[in-house]
Amino acid sequence: MKRLFSILFIFSLLGFLISGDYQDSFERYYALGDSLTAGFQNGGLVDYYQQVSFPALIAKQAGVEDFALPLVSPPGIPPLLKLEVDQSGNFSIVPSSSNYGHPENLYYQGIYNNLGVPGATTEDFINTVSDNGGFHDLILRGMGTQLQLAVVAHPTLITLWIGNNDVLGALTSGKVIEGVTIVPVSVFRYNMETIVGALKTQTNAKIVMITIPQVSLIPFSTYIKPYIEVQGQKVYLIGPHGRLTDNDLVLLTAQTYISQGYGIPSQYGGTGLPLPDEVVVDSHERSIIEKRVSNFNSIIKDLGSEYDITVLDINDLLKKAATEGLIVGGVRLTSQYLTGGLFSLDGVHPSTIGYALIANEIIKLMNERFDWEIPLVNIGDFLWSSPRPSMAGKHLEVKVKGIEAIRR
Repeated sequence: MKRLFSILFIFSLLGFLISGDYQDSFERYYALGDSLTAGFQNGGLVDYYQQVSFPALIAKQAGVEDFALPLVSPPGIPPLLKLEVDQSGNFSIVPSSSNYGHPENLYYQGIYNNLGVPGATTEDFINTVSDNGGFHDLILRGMGTQLQLAVVAHPTLITLWIGNNDVLGALTSGKVIEGVTIVPVSVFRYNMETIVGALKTQTNAKIVMITIPQVSLIPFSTYIKPYIEVQGQKVYLIGPHGRLTDNDLVLLTAQTYISQGYGIPSQYGGTGLPLPDEVVVDSHERSIIEKRVSNFNSIIKDLGSEYDITVLDINDLLKKAATEGLIVGGVRLTSQYLTGGLFSLDGVHPSTIGYALIANEIIKLMNERFDWEIPLVNIGDFLWSSPRPSMAGKHLEVKVKGIEAIRR
């Protein structure tokens, strides 16, 4: 009988140790990256969305009690976007306020666990400490670059999602300018090798990397078609170089121009004037952007293999959302703008549900790779409700100068 109790005790102890493995790894979990890591949503950064960023959700599922965030008070920085619909059913996306939110946790004694900096590129990740009152100052607070802080924090676990802004600018600006709006492949490779090499050699953390979404699949570039339909026939819009084709992208920012008749041939009620270049990505530019994303992702995957780092290819999820949709709790979610449920009003960043699904993809991958048993986020918690602004606590009356000049 004593032997039986001894065996049961040993198995119980082993079970405790195994179940505690991921808690040990989450002792110092730091999330590195850009706006997708920060929890940027509806065009801004705000506390109630930051608290459901994918890193915050993962930390919560792992039982982390103190996951420090660079919280911003409502209405956000910049103020969040809102949807307005007039009596005719026409809608517009406008800022929810003319005021800006302010930092709520600026004097936190330590390094934030979520170090994602909206607008950050791989170059910023390595070299930028301050940006004259922008998001780097809000989140890094002059303590070092994102890479430096990641090293000195002695992390036990890292999620790394960087590189999106190395290509996104070419899409959102409608202009592919090598070395300006889009980063050359050689530069991206050097930057990523520097980042991954430092994190692997200067920390003992487990690392999970995420690939770059194919930006031609996001609502910002898919919502507006390159044509209008007249009596069941396609009438292609007029772009800066003539009639558009099915392979051209008309950006979400073209909506105002189209509502004024730009791009629509005069015989169909438009002005006959072309859409400006900055709201159109032609087929040639699109090809360059898509190939660059593929090149960048190949580099990320190669580094994952070289350094034995777990890599999540987020494009599998994005492609499925864009084609057949994702069934969650009997509800079909897609990447369709406004109605799909997976993207926020800015057309670039995920909704809360989108971030929760990303968190679950990362959790599933970590459970598989590290033999953990972290419970998944219950997506049903977000299907019929959304986070609400926090009304508790006094906000620090600290203004970050020049914050309106930050990049997306």
